[in-house]
Amino acid sequence: MMMTSKLRVRLRAGLLLAALAAAGFARTPQRQQPPEYNEVVAASRIQDAAARLKELERIKAAYPGAPMAQTIDSFISAAKIELAPTLEAVLDLQKTELASAVGARRLGTLFAAAFAVLEHPRLKAFDKAKVLSAVGRYGDDLNQAAIDPATFNDVPAEQQAAMKTYYVSGIKMALSKAHLNAGDPAKALADLDAYGKLGGAPGGDYLFALGDAQEASGRTKDAYESFLGAAAENFEDSAARAKALYAKINGKADGFEAALAARLKALPYHPGPFIAPAGWKGRTVLAELFTGSECPPCVGADLGFDGLIESIPAKYLTVLEYHLPIPRPDPMMNPATKKRQDYYGVNSTPTVVIDGDKKMIGGGGRGAAEGKYREYRTEIERRLAEAPGVSLGVRAGLAGNIVKVDFDPGRSVPGAEVNVVLVQDEQSYKGSNGLGVHKLVVRDLAVVDPAVSRTTTFDLAASEKTTDAYLIEFEKTYTRVPNFKWAVRHNAIARQGLKVVLFVQDKETKKVLNSVSADVK
Repeated sequence: MMMTSKLRVRLRAGLLLAALAAAGFARTPQRQQPPEYNEVVAASRIQDAAARLKELERIKAAYPGAPMAQTIDSFISAAKIELAPTLEAVLDLQKTELASAVGARRLGTLFAAAFAVLEHPRLKAFDKAKVLSAVGRYGDDLNQAAIDPATFNDVPAEQQAAMKTYYVSGIKMALSKAHLNAGDPAKALADLDAYGKLGGAPGGDYLFALGDAQEASGRTKDAYESFLGAAAENFEDSAARAKALYAKINGKADGFEAALAARLKALPYHPGPFIAPAGWKGRTVLAELFTGSECPPCVGADLGFDGLIESIPAKYLTVLEYHLPIPRPDPMMNPATKKRQDYYGVNSTPTVVIDGDKKMIGGGGRGAAEGKYREYRTEIERRLAEAPGVSLGVRAGLAGNIVKVDFDPGRSVPGAEVNVVLVQDEQSYKGSNGLGVHKLVVRDLAVVDPAVSRTTTFDLAASEKTTDAYLIEFEKTYTRVPNFKWAVRHNAIARQGLKVVLFVQDKETKKVLNSVSADVK
């Protein structure tokens, strides 16, 4: 049995995070990565340990004295450890690696060492008490390093808290696995409780570990719920584990797929009740999300926005979601999404822009959704108390293929432009990130001149044709995937469930003065 692919990604990501931060590569998002970076990352994802070792040794020879030399050596050591025949051999190899690890690198190395023992292909043959002792020792050493200010000397101040949380909570996950391996599910559950209290994300890996510990404790129904949550994150074989428990509880597996579909559709958290600000002056915040159906970390942001849509009335919040071909093509993209991407200079997903002048970058899996929701909501609620720059009004109706929009842009504001956006309530499509329903998808956009007319139209058939031509041209010119062809082009616009959004934006500062939305009748 080999180390599971997703665990290896987590393990390597932890080591790489520390290595890059310590080397200064994570200091700013604009800093150019070293020339060997992409090859190292690709090599770290090779499943077979022997093949991975061979490729890493090739990279080391090809880049003597490279900026990532220490990281390459760490990955070589990790591959050798995975191939080691005994626990004693594993621990001896790790001693050499740990002896040279200082600063932030030490956190990543201790973290990786603990998981390398627990996910070793020969774990079942290892002495369980010795495994627990080794992981416990690594945990103690990691916690000591985490409280030493010198550990973070070369890590940017804004990254230190997140790095500390990642490792200090993550080592509790390792301890949980070690206790469960030693036959003590009660202590495993206590470790997972500590993981959560220390700020660990309740993602698929956490839910899978929780399910394991609950099942070992005889808590079948709880274990089923945990594995079902992990299955919603598409983590390892959690769907099969959940299905087996579903059959055990219900006497048959019939109905499991429907239960999983319902879990996938539901929010993984409960948005808090919304309380309108006292003395509200008519301010409606505009929240724009740049996302992609092929973007795994967009899941947290998308579900965070779903919570905003569910909990904050449209009177106080308007939402626009733009689909981009990042990291891979998205069939819901169109010329309007490209226009707004260029307007803000967005080059990564997920990216959130609040009222045009607050950019928020970063996401995560389903487990990160609640945190992203709270982050966005805090910024939105802060702005609701402000007075609007303009008072707006809009209404729209559909006749055949024509959406007619009547709008009131309020007072004229020098240097501002008036935007009208056509939005579709929901679009069903399942990309590689697993989300099957996408909300408030932008379909078309027009910049209007209220001095000429306070009415504009969207010809849905023409919009569909323009978008289809855009997608076909993209297919012809896209080079990152050889011979790329769309499996489906989502250029069709539903004739029901449409909205229009009106917002006024300062062209120089990009500050949104106010926004408003209306259903297309």
